[in-house]
Amino acid sequence: MFYGRVNDKANGTDSLAARARDAGTAAAAAAQTAAAAAQTAAQQVSSAAQTVAQGANKGARERVYRARVWTAPRLESAADYTTATMAPKVSSALRVTAQQVRPPDMQQKNGRSALTWSVLGVAVLAAAGAVAAMVRHRYRSAMAADTEEDTSAGTAPAGMATPDGSADSASAPAATSPDAGVNGRVSASDR
Repeated sequence: MFYGRVNDKANGTDSLAARARDAGTAAAAAAQTAAAAAQTAAQQVSSAAQTVAQGANKGARERVYRARVWTAPRLESAADYTTATMAPKVSSALRVTAQQVRPPDMQQKNGRSALTWSVLGVAVLAAAGAVAAMVRHRYRSAMAADTEEDTSAGTAPAGMATPDGSADSASAPAATSPDAGVNGRVSASDR
């Protein structure tokens, strides 16, 4: 019996070792799964942090740019004031500072915008002049065509005498109408 008990003890130890190995394998698998999940979470947090940092960087750059755009003209204004009232050295120092503060693309924009507006103004004036000339030409052509029709038909405008001294035949019926008033206007006699 002694041998049987020893053998049972050995089987119990082997099964305990097997269970420990299985638990170790399961723990290793769980650790790998946890490590993969932690790595995925870390990557997501990292990308979110980078996005937030880029947005903050862009916002800070934009605010600094706006501050520079706002500050440069005020420094130049102060330089103009000090030139007129104080020392020219202070004025020149303010002008140099204003040029250093002014963003590079703002300097180019001011020169281009004045030129652009000037060219646009000239183009608008030229277009307006062309339209006015075209309207005047059409008006003159229409007036000339009306005058040619009147002279070719041999009639004078309504209410005027013809060259032979007789009254215009178009106004004669209106003058003979019982409802005709002054200057060939017809009034309602029933009222």
